[in-house]
Amino acid sequence: MLSAPSRSAEIAGQVVESELEQSLRTTWDAKVVTYDNHKFPFNEWFLKRVKDLGYPIKELKLLHEAVPKEEVYKVGKQLCSDTSQPAFRRMVNKFVRDVVVPKGGLTPPIAVQRFMNVRIMLPHAPESIFPFHTGLLYGHGIASRSLWMPFTDVTADEDRSASMQILGIKQSRELVKYAIENRLSIEEMSEVWGKECWQIKAGPGSLCFFTQENIHGSGSMPNRTGKTRVSMDFRVAEAKYGDLLARKIPAGYFHVIPESDAAEERASKTAPEARLWDNGKHNIFYINNNTSSTFGVPVHLQRHVLYDYCKKKGLNYHFELFELEDMTHLPTLWHIVEKRKTNVVMYSIFSLREDGADRKKFFDAVLREGVFIHFANEDLQIANQDDVDLIEGYLQFAKFGKSRIPIGLPLSEHSKAMFQHWMA
Repeated sequence: MLSAPSRSAEIAGQVVESELEQSLRTTWDAKVVTYDNHKFPFNEWFLKRVKDLGYPIKELKLLHEAVPKEEVYKVGKQLCSDTSQPAFRRMVNKFVRDVVVPKGGLTPPIAVQRFMNVRIMLPHAPESIFPFHTGLLYGHGIASRSLWMPFTDVTADEDRSASMQILGIKQSRELVKYAIENRLSIEEMSEVWGKECWQIKAGPGSLCFFTQENIHGSGSMPNRTGKTRVSMDFRVAEAKYGDLLARKIPAGYFHVIPESDAAEERASKTAPEARLWDNGKHNIFYINNNTSSTFGVPVHLQRHVLYDYCKKKGLNYHFELFELEDMTHLPTLWHIVEKRKTNVVMYSIFSLREDGADRKKFFDAVLREGVFIHFANEDLQIANQDDVDLIEGYLQFAKFGKSRIPIGLPLSEHSKAMFQHWMA
């Protein structure tokens, strides 16, 4: 029998999930909404970026005439990277505050995907078909919200092959279950799901809100319009559901945006310059499988991320230590900071203690000893109290140590059943 506090927590969790379900089945169930394209000229921004890359392009829909086919993938990836530029991020953040939050019925604090997905769908290019899928099947959590924004017009019926196809959440749930139970191939899913999907009719000034359970994709046929389709998609998340984001957790996949234009302005003026990370101390690799987020991350993958991070930052590394299995108080990490007094390069902010009080003691020790802590997955660091506050804010957003399920686990009913099977 559950104790009174446990029962209260269970009831509170059910209320929260009921509110989430209501939102997913209404406002976010494959709904097309409009925005002011003059105020948020994303299409013009991307057109200029392609021009800046040296291509003589007049309109995005004519990209296939300006960019050689063998260079399109590289251009798309460059555009994805360009979405991290400060001016673009400020436009996205304001767009989320002014459009997505009110029209989507969301409650701040809000986190936004760190790098946008930019898709280029060439005409008559079967290889650019994106198979039908759902966000849950790609490791996204149930509380993550998706936005699809085409920057070329696909509102006409004849534009169907260039648009994204989508299906309502209720039928999507039924068809995904059917596909899992019947072990459908990609081709079979394309046939079964494709029969039910409809075209999203949108263009500059409009977008589609959808969930991680809506089946969607570019269909089973190539773009036959003779025009290139360029679009952007990204995800947003609310702090109140911060522990329901499955594998795409805050700081690594999402970043929390300022809650007002004034806060955004202050942040832009106080953004730190590129910092130097040479304090005369050695850097030690620290690998940890002792938290709910790192338990299943293989050592060699953590090490690869640390190597890559140090290469990008120009950091030397001198040694490697592992945390002791089953010792959640992380004695090795304390040893590195308090006894060896060296800098630490670790995989993630979610490698830290899940207990908030113990975490504070650790942060205090880091600042007292004057060592740096590097978190490679999130590209975050601790050198001062502001850094500590930022990292603690992300951990609180994700409800780290207080979540209803371990951070980073998938949330589909099938995945839950699989975990129960493995743990039986």
